Amino acid sequence: MSGIILSLPVHERPDMVRDQLENIRFFCPEATVVLHVSQGATAPRDEFHRYCDMPNVIINPRSLETVWGHGILHTHIANFEHASELGLDFDKIAMISSNEMLVKPGLAAHIRKYELGAQTEIFDWVTDWHLFKQEMLDDPRVKLFLGKLGLPLFFGGQAEGQFFTRDAFGFMARLYQQVYPMGPCGFVTEEMIPPTIAAYLCLTGKTAALPFTLCDYCLNIKFNSEIVDHVRRENGALMARRIPRTLRSPHVGSSVLNQVFSIKRVPREPCELRSYIRGLEQSPAA
Repeated sequence: MSGIILSLPVHERPDMVRDQLENIRFFCPEATVVLHVSQGATAPRDEFHRYCDMPNVIINPRSLETVWGHGILHTHIANFEHASELGLDFDKIAMISSNEMLVKPGLAAHIRKYELGAQTEIFDWVTDWHLFKQEMLDDPRVKLFLGKLGLPLFFGGQAEGQFFTRDAFGFMARLYQQVYPMGPCGFVTEEMIPPTIAAYLCLTGKTAALPFTLCDYCLNIKFNSEIVDHVRRENGALMARRIPRTLRSPHVGSSVLNQVFSIKRVPREPCELRSYIRGLEQSPAA
């Protein structure tokens, strides 16, 4: 059985990165984590090597530039290329963030059931989301990207918890590098390019799951132990209002908690929420 790669860009707090890696090792021991340490990381690179010296953890030797809000898809592509160069045996790759944590087991089995996982919201002028603007649709790079896919519009979705087969991600990586640099692009590439690729694949017959990460940045809720327990029970649904100028959550208002395995945001520092999630590893139900 081929493996699963979790691509994780990091830029600060090597101690908290290790905490996250231990969380992954407990709830998804089948995965290999490939870390990309940002060129502008706030801690020395050797600290990441020291804290993250763990089984099934690989640190990408490339450190590319990252700028908040200007796109980090290139870091995931660099991780994919490094895993491929190393000859790792994997057939799925997922994108995660440094301020999310797994809250239950079963992620590997879930990912293996689907060809991809992504939110695919079609471009429209009604949604007040930052990428659904005419200037984005008119951007020459976006036009070239869409032209290569034969699509008139792009799609959007949350970045965290997206996953693809190795072949699909390789297709996206090649197409990306034909249009965009391996660096900041001026917009959140990971929220537009993978969802558009996912929509293209679904239009051509593939079946997609939702992203496996539940995010709070678009909702008027704050994650706590009660929400974590609700996600773990997998029953019912979460209800919350969308924050203006954000994209709707793919997980709210529907009974889809069986597709949620991770939550974001968990502060990158010791806190009650992080302690509660790590404490789940001591629970018999974990």
